[in-house]
Amino acid sequence: MNNCRSHFGESARGGGRGFTLVELLVAIALIALLAILLVPAFTGITAHARNVTCQKNLRELAVLLSKGENGDGILPPAGAWFSYVTDHNAGELLICPDDNQEADFEEQNDMSDLYIVQNCTQFSNIQDAIDMGYSLEDRQILVNPPGIAGDHGWDPPDPEPGQTLICIDDDAAIMITPGDSTIIESIDPPGDGGACGSEHWICMDDGRENWRSELTAVLQSVRNTNKSAMQTADPRVIMRLTGRRYANVIEPPYTVGTQRASYGMSTAVDRGSPRPGQLMLVEYRTSVVRLKGNFTDIDESLRPRHFGRANYISTDGSVSSMTVEELEQELNSSQNMGIWGP
Repeated sequence: MNNCRSHFGESARGGGRGFTLVELLVAIALIALLAILLVPAFTGITAHARNVTCQKNLRELAVLLSKGENGDGILPPAGAWFSYVTDHNAGELLICPDDNQEADFEEQNDMSDLYIVQNCTQFSNIQDAIDMGYSLEDRQILVNPPGIAGDHGWDPPDPEPGQTLICIDDDAAIMITPGDSTIIESIDPPGDGGACGSEHWICMDDGRENWRSELTAVLQSVRNTNKSAMQTADPRVIMRLTGRRYANVIEPPYTVGTQRASYGMSTAVDRGSPRPGQLMLVEYRTSVVRLKGNFTDIDESLRPRHFGRANYISTDGSVSSMTVEELEQELNSSQNMGIWGP
């Protein structure tokens, strides 16, 4: 009986033997190796799913845009396609799933970095002037005045609801129209320019310590000339307001703000009769703080995704995937196809 018990006890102890340290380490190494091998596969699957969603977004955007505002098939202008999409409650289509699931779009119409500069030395912050109704730095600046016909006999137009009119005495004015991106326009005074010596600009604070003195020197170098803001060759000089002395300088409207989107619309597509194969939409992301109509080039705005490739859709409804180099070659093969608009 004792021999039987002894044999049974040894057998039980042998059957319950645990893993040795070496065996445990080998098992962990095998699991880690399997994980390393499987992660790329899972990554590829999820990237493919995002790519499919991206192409689906492009197709739905193309269908929406090609219908036209009144069902007439006339595409919206490239500069207005973003507003067109959001006005039709399709903002969720604007973001590619590779863009970290961010909000469908963002707007930022803060004008705290923009200043009205009078006679090269008086800097009045536009946002402060709007908030207070006047400028502490230049008391000639008034917001939405009831009418300021003065020495020059100029009575600027009344603003529409939501618009802001900023007048600098009775020599110059800007109209600010809020929207997806706020538009600032210089109001053109009547007459032949008169003899008023005041000069007015819109300039940007770029954060440099001596930015005001630097801009003063730039503006003084062009005062009493008919040079436009673009001709100053200084990116901080945004717009020259249409004043009495230089009434023939008409600057284009200025757009301030950001539009958040993963896709852009080509400015080269004929709105009324687009040719099959013209590029309509392509993955893109850019901020908008520039003269209206001055668009970012493809080299700056394209963000290759999906294994280094970017999707685009042509006006025949087909979605293609190309490398940035292939896409640039496609663009450059057609006239005026290299520029993209927000």
